[in-house]
Amino acid sequence: MPYRTYLETSYGQIHARVAGDHGPHVVLLHESPLSSFVYDDVLPLLDPWARVLAPDTLGYGMSDAPPARLDIPGYAEPVVELLRSLDGPAVLVGSHTGASIAIEVAHQAPELVSGLVLLGIATYTPEQQRDRRQNWAPDEPVTEEATHLLSAWKRYQGLWRGCDPQTRQRAVWTMLGALDRYNWAYHAAFEYDPITPLSGVTCPVLCVAADGEFLEEGTRLAAERLGLPYEVVPDCVGQIPVREPQVCADLIARFVAEHALAGSVTGGAR
Repeated sequence: MPYRTYLETSYGQIHARVAGDHGPHVVLLHESPLSSFVYDDVLPLLDPWARVLAPDTLGYGMSDAPPARLDIPGYAEPVVELLRSLDGPAVLVGSHTGASIAIEVAHQAPELVSGLVLLGIATYTPEQQRDRRQNWAPDEPVTEEATHLLSAWKRYQGLWRGCDPQTRQRAVWTMLGALDRYNWAYHAAFEYDPITPLSGVTCPVLCVAADGEFLEEGTRLAAERLGLPYEVVPDCVGQIPVREPQVCADLIARFVAEHALAGSVTGGAR
């Protein structure tokens, strides 16, 4: 049964969702500027056969905030500490910024990572990078007129289009909880080149994207460039763990089973 806990690192406390008591370690890393809540419907599906850890990125969700902006290697360091506390290597599943962090963790500590499942890799052309820096995640000061509230709602009306209002409300609420630093990890991802470290990763890798998300083309091209397997989730505009939790769980289970990353996988692999 999934539960929540706090884990100590040298960077502060990391809040995490946990599930499962046997099987391979699977660590789920979320997109910015949200939290591990995006995996709420995935955890019960992995619980029967894996030991799952879904941490809130440092500075997001209910994890402690860093004293200053970090780059992607900085966000990866507390994750490395968490992995060192486990009794064996883990499969890392990362979505968007979480994918960048997962790649960097595998780069920093390859002995701790048995596989990577990357749900949307944040790669950008120089033009896209300039646009992201300037327009994607501007500072959102709190105003008496509550313009920051409306801005957050409009943001997720677009990014999470088609999701029901209650689901979008969770995303908005989580963003507002880190409003003074919501864009730190975004800008870290804009400055990070995942291709070079990913090219040196020796563990099995699966690249995945929703067919309607803005990172689909970049993910597909990165996989082609590096000769990595690529899968697209059809009829999905993004947020695979939120919109398609069963598909997400099945992808992870199949990846683990195909690469023999567990002695036995039961209750989930197909």
